[in-house]
Formats: sequence, structure tokens, C-alpha cells
Amino acid sequence: MQPSQTTLDLSIILVNHNGAGCLTGALAALREHTAANRVECLVVDSGSTDGSWLEVEEQWENARAVRFEENIGFCAGCNRGAEIARADLIAFVNFDSLVEADWDTPLRRALESPDISIAGGLLLRPDGATVEAAGLAIAPNTATFGLAEDASRESVGTERFYTAAASGALMMVRRDEFLRLGGFYEAIWMYGEEADLCLRMPGRVVIDPRSASRHEVGHAAGPPRSSLRLYWPSRNRLINSARHLTLGHMILSVVASAAFDMLTVSQVRTRQAGSAICRGWRDGLRMMPAERHARSRDERRQASAKLVSIRDSVAQQRCLGRL
Repeated sequence: MQPSQTTLDLSIILVNHNGAGCLTGALAALREHTAANRVECLVVDSGSTDGSWLEVEEQWENARAVRFEENIGFCAGCNRGAEIARADLIAFVNFDSLVEADWDTPLRRALESPDISIAGGLLLRPDGATVEAAGLAIAPNTATFGLAEDASRESVGTERFYTAAASGALMMVRRDEFLRLGGFYEAIWMYGEEADLCLRMPGRVVIDPRSASRHEVGHAAGPPRSSLRLYWPSRNRLINSARHLTLGHMILSVVASAAFDMLTVSQVRTRQAGSAICRGWRDGLRMMPAERHARSRDERRQASAKLVSIRDSVAQQRCLGRL
């Protein structure tokens, strides 16, 4: 007999796309390191062609595959998993990451506080010693960037702290609250969904460094500055700026996005990169007018106040050697 929703402590959702090289490791880490006893793991397979979803139940008895024949995207994959999840708490974990011991306990405890809507942990480089993101900041162009990126893990400490956003690679929410808001905005598809969700959630976003996952970038969308990694962010920054920002901040956001993408084109200097960014702008600009009706005036003011300054964004990029 399948346990009822109220008997489960946690539902874990992984969106998988051709994860033959990483999914087995992700499931093994979850099996070994998840503290909750009553847990289910939903592997939402989004159009894989490598058979990676076929034996997830054999790898972990608490896991089962939910198969879609077409690639439905990260946002829709998470939402389909949340809709059939049976626990009150759901966690989104990337299929190309390895959670560390007891990763879920600090996040479940954080969500016992009614003023917290999203709990996230540390994203680490594969070495486990270097930070990829200790929560996310939202730049004036609505792009997100990892806080404390490339810093040592020890420098972050162990105390909870609040941020503007958390990464969808390691995020826990209340199922009912997530679904009531419509989940991730599926028009975004991938890249930018965290900023949109965190700007819509009524409660605060907290990061607890005692929860951590080692993330290997590149399995979902290829290497840095691949066509996928250029198209979707260029498009979705425009969508998010139209959805969430006041008119003045939206104009500044579009200008900042243009400057950022022009810099990227000048650095990459390939026709493929230029084409991906131009398609992103074409599609994003077409979608912007309809998105202006998504939020109220007060919600736009609140969202705009959560952006970091251009100065801080530029300083971050310079610190990482990207400018």
C-alpha cells in the first residue's frame, strides 16, 4: 500500500534529461544522505534518449520515474513533480549534484517558521571546499549570481542568513504554497525561474550552510556560453524585468541586459553565440508587453527594492575576472 501524503516527511524532485552520466550518483547520494525516514523521490524524466530513467527504482527503493516523451523544460518538470508529490514539503535537487550528509534536516527545520517560504543550502564545487553559490543575488538586469562564489566553504560559516533568492538546484518549499502560486513560471522554461519564484513568494528566503550539495555544472545545458546558456538567460531576463519591475527599473534592466550581452558577444566572438543571444532578445521582447500585467504596482516596488546595485554587480563580475 502506498503511504498517504500526510505520512511522508519529504518529497524530493529531480528533473532528469539525458542524465546517464550523473543521475545514478545523485540518487546514491540522496539514498545515503537524506535524514528523513519517510521520503519519496520523483525523477521527472524530460525527454531523455539515453535510458537514464529506466532503473531508478532499482537504485533507490524510494525513487520512481515520471516519464515525459518530450523535453518539457526544468520549470514544467518541477511543477509536474510537485503536483503528484505526496509530502507537505518538497525539495528540488539537481540531477547533476551530490547532496551531503543530513542535507535535508536544516531546510525542514527552517520551514517550521511561518515567515520563511524558501529554504536553500550551499552549492559547492565538486571538490566540496569551494562555494558555487551561498544563495543568490538578483542583479539590475534580473540575472542571478551566486553569493560568495569561489570563496572557501569555511568563510561562509554555519549560521542561517537571508537572501533575495535561492538556487533551484537545492531548494525546499511547502508544497501547498508552491502550487498555490502556480509553481515555477513555465514560460521561462529554464534559467531565471529562481528569481521569478523568489520574487513572488510571500515569505522570506533563507540559506542554511549546514545543508550542502556538490554541483557539477554542464550536464543540463552544456558548457558555459553554449547556445542554450546564452539564449535562455538573454530571453528570460527581459521576461522577468517586465513581470516584476517598476517602469524605471525595467528600462534600466533592459539597458543593463543589452550591455551585458554585447560584452558577451565581444568576448566569445562566434556566429553561434551571436545568433543565440539575438534569438533570445527577439523572443524576449515579443513577450514583454503581456508580462506587464503579471504583478501589481506594490509588488513591482517590492521586487525592485530587492535588486542589488549595478555597482555591486559589476564588482562581482570583476572579482571573478569576467570584466
